Amino acid sequence: MIEVIIGIDKDLRNKKRQEILKGFTGEIIALNDLNTSLVALEDYVYPSLFTVTPPIVYATYLIEEDSSQLTKELLKKIISSPTIFVLEERAVSSPVVKLIEKEGGLVHQIKEGKKVARPSTIFGVAEALTLSSKKDRWLAYQRARQEHAPEALIGILYWKLRQLVEKPGAQASHYKNVYRDLIQAHKESWQKGFPLELAIEKVILEQ
Repeated sequence: MIEVIIGIDKDLRNKKRQEILKGFTGEIIALNDLNTSLVALEDYVYPSLFTVTPPIVYATYLIEEDSSQLTKELLKKIISSPTIFVLEERAVSSPVVKLIEKEGGLVHQIKEGKKVARPSTIFGVAEALTLSSKKDRWLAYQRARQEHAPEALIGILYWKLRQLVEKPGAQASHYKNVYRDLIQAHKESWQKGFPLELAIEKVILEQ
């Protein structure tokens, strides 16, 4: 019998291997591409007559090392053997997968789950206006700059400043001045060709 685990993610391959080996109490023979080959697996096709439980031969990266060795004849011997062969691979070509399945082997192709997208930091740029420390304001702006264009960031800053200006309180007049400074910096950046990201940064640091 042969089972082949295929996947890029090592942790997911390990999980599948543990599922296959769970409850097995016989001998496990661990091999890899550095100390054996696919052809050499034939040595384990006929387990000892004194073995009560057929062994498991667990080997890594043998197919990707040289898939041409996995002939139809060798597969037939391995699949009909009482020994259980578990091969772990990072990648195997489609024709080889089809050959294994056609001859009766089991193939576990592990696909990575969809990666969870990180939340957007674009609204975090608003902290560049509200944090009390000049350093913290600058860091908030730099974090947002790493992922977003200055044209997008200045739109969020205008939106946040309008909110702050309309909010009752002593700081409304302060943010009104910042709003005017930002508009002026934006205008000068466009007229003089000064980098917009630096124009925004200057307003943030000078408020």
